[in-house]
Amino acid sequence: MNAAAAIRRAIPVLAQYGTADSAIVRAWLIRAGLSKSEAVAAARFIPLALGRAIVLDGLGIALPDTYLLIHGDAREERKLAGEKFFSATQWLAATLGNDYGANTVGAVALLSAEVQAVNEALNAGAQPETLVASPPVVLWVDGVDDAPPRPWWKF
Repeated sequence: MNAAAAIRRAIPVLAQYGTADSAIVRAWLIRAGLSKSEAVAAARFIPLALGRAIVLDGLGIALPDTYLLIHGDAREERKLAGEKFFSATQWLAATLGNDYGANTVGAVALLSAEVQAVNEALNAGAQPETLVASPPVVLWVDGVDDAPPRPWWKF
């Protein structure tokens, strides 16, 4: 399934079940037709991208263009732009708002840890222009992050 189709299937699921345990969210996303790796990527990057595109855009907050992938004691910094679910969600953000409504898309955006942290800082009296975000942290998922890439000849 292409990223745009997977994102469109994931939005209502994340809006309804996004606050549940990650394994439950992943199961609902798989039930909606996403593969395991798509479900993991959707849960990781759709709220982050929507939060940045809808809530944080234009506030003047310094947001990094990377994230940290954590596996035990190991840390690997990766580019967000290299994640198809992040890039595609940012590209589709305005359309998703029109298609699913502000309440549904807003609920997904509020799942973003960045949005939650900025909201807490603003409620505590911080000015948005003075905020600097650290790279988002993503936890390693066995069977997804260590899975070898599919050979080009397998469809």
